[in-house]
Amino acid sequence: MKEENRLGLILKSLFCIALAAVSFFVLGRLLSAPETYSGIFQSLDDKVQSVLKLTASSTAASAGITAIPGDAGTPIAEKLADFSEYGILILCVLYAEKYLLTILGSGVFRFIIPAACILYPLGFLRRLEGIRPILSKIAVVSLALYFVIPLSVHVSDKIYDTYQASIDSTITAAEELADDTNQLSEAGEDQNAIQKVFGILSEGATSIADRGAELLNRFMESLAVMIVTSCVIPLLVLAFSLWIINQVLGARISIRRPRLRPHIPGSRPNLPADITIDEEE
Repeated sequence: MKEENRLGLILKSLFCIALAAVSFFVLGRLLSAPETYSGIFQSLDDKVQSVLKLTASSTAASAGITAIPGDAGTPIAEKLADFSEYGILILCVLYAEKYLLTILGSGVFRFIIPAACILYPLGFLRRLEGIRPILSKIAVVSLALYFVIPLSVHVSDKIYDTYQASIDSTITAAEELADDTNQLSEAGEDQNAIQKVFGILSEGATSIADRGAELLNRFMESLAVMIVTSCVIPLLVLAFSLWIINQVLGARISIRRPRLRPHIPGSRPNLPADITIDEEE
């Protein structure tokens, strides 16, 4: 029996060492190369371009609305100008996902998994049995962290594809509004001021202000979609993954023991009638 146990421990140790070698030399090299994530990078780059276009078009529309006579469009122009700040935040998250993907691939499969596999045979010793569940949890959590970005990108693509036409139409509407405001400001400079203040210029400014208000609502919708797909979904996927890991690895079955009433000296516990207690004198 002892020889069979030793042989089993040796086979398990060799398997762990082989798994560490495969993780380091094969998976680590493959999953740390940028070419492996060409599809994910393309999806992230498309979102980056959409954010850049939204930011540029909102800035242009804000500048155009500010240039029209009167103060009717000033609040709308200020709100449109605020979109650039949110765009910078979304860009930071997208670039972080892009670079963390290769960093996590290299860190997990070249360092964490091989180290856990090499140290795992030490848990077969009686004094180090507690190290095996710890190493298992570290390996599983690291794998979950690695798969957060691919899963979140896959889920966010489903939502982004649904609203991509709406985002493109918002960018087009903003560009058209910027062109119209430029033409209106140039017409105001070329023609007589008295004719324009009480004529076509005021009508054009009012219509552009109304279009700017409608465009602001569309920008808010597009911004909400970009925040959800780029920021909220990765956090939800991470939280859901950690919750599943906690349920699988951290679940403990607890059995409650019945509470016994304390025995008071001189009193007898309540027992059935057919049970008697013999007291020794």
